[in-house]
Amino acid sequence: MSHAATGNPIHPDLLRFQGYADFFRLASMFFLSPSEELAQGVIDGSVFDDMRAIFEDAGLDPSCAAFAHESALRRENPTASEMRTELRRDYTALFTHPERPLVAICEMRFRDGRDRAEAPSTPFLNEAALHAESCYRAAGLSLDGSRSREPGDHLAIELEFMAYLNARLAEALERNDLDAHRRWEEALSEFEPHLTSWVPDFFSACEHSGCGTVYPWLGRIGAVFMERYLEDRA
Repeated sequence: MSHAATGNPIHPDLLRFQGYADFFRLASMFFLSPSEELAQGVIDGSVFDDMRAIFEDAGLDPSCAAFAHESALRRENPTASEMRTELRRDYTALFTHPERPLVAICEMRFRDGRDRAEAPSTPFLNEAALHAESCYRAAGLSLDGSRSREPGDHLAIELEFMAYLNARLAEALERNDLDAHRRWEEALSEFEPHLTSWVPDFFSACEHSGCGTVYPWLGRIGAVFMERYLEDRA
């Protein structure tokens, strides 16, 4: 039974946390090798519809999340396989090119490059990954080595965890479980510096990369959304 049916108002923070979770979950899908499911969502426009709905729920102008190339995409009418190939090509050029990726997709590598670190981190001295992984363990989660060999500070993993934390906060509010809410708020506060220290700059780098059409769009709307997120969390 819905809150409206019972006459109980929906707590505004419940909608806010649900919106955060939806954004982080959808965005994370673009930052592991793009799937055919994601490619199909780009083709049929459901990805863009979902993002506009997320913006509207967050109190942001949904037109900010408009994809300017939707009409051209419909005219081209690619198959899901063709779109997946295009997304993966752009993904490789941006994040995983063996010689010169345009944007580092892991926190410490991005911050080292942005801040021109004199002593770049190594896999064994990656403080961001070590701390992130400790946060995952504290929340009862662990990285599945059989599915991904990415470090704990990989953007997709960090965004998935942010989606998880915000979904748990929404659930605690819906149940009016103050102990659970306190636990997940503490977990979020512990992990949040990972987000604030580089993700807004990462989205801006994608926006200005000039690589393809989808990732610059995602970078632009990600920067807008993160600005609102940081204002809300201040």
